[in-house]
Amino acid sequence: MKLARVVGHVVLSRALEAYRDKTLHVIQDINAALQPVGEPEVSVTWQAMKDGDVVVVEVSREACNAFDTILPADAVIIGRADQVCIDKFNNGD
Repeated sequence: MKLARVVGHVVLSRALEAYRDKTLHVIQDINAALQPVGEPEVSVTWQAMKDGDVVVVEVSREACNAFDTILPADAVIIGRADQVCIDKFNNGD
């Protein structure tokens, strides 16, 4: 799993049957400082998100299993993060 920010959405003029009623978003991975890293990618979800939302994304083989029927997807938004708290370890200082 990883954190990402929604930076856009995708509108399909035609879609595979598996993608009917699904929402596609363009997401950008974010680092511990909530800054963008890497290249944007398309992710599927069953609930529309707003641009700027921080989301939890499941990737790889596990992404295919997020829906009742297997969906050919590499990334699936599984939730929205309302707050992010990053606790840095300080080696006992």
